[in-house]
Amino acid sequence: MKNLAILIILMLTVISCSYFEGAERTMKERGYECMYTYKGELQGCNYIK
Repeated sequence: MKNLAILIILMLTVISCSYFEGAERTMKERGYECMYTYKGELQGCNYIK
């Protein structure tokens, strides 16, 4: 049962990382650039000139 819970958590982590990667790629294709703090937190997004 523990193995199943660990497997589910790992799968959800991979899915969420893939989702965020795809979302960031889409924003860049649309002409947006996001800034992050040194902690990795989102600071803000702007249009790419």
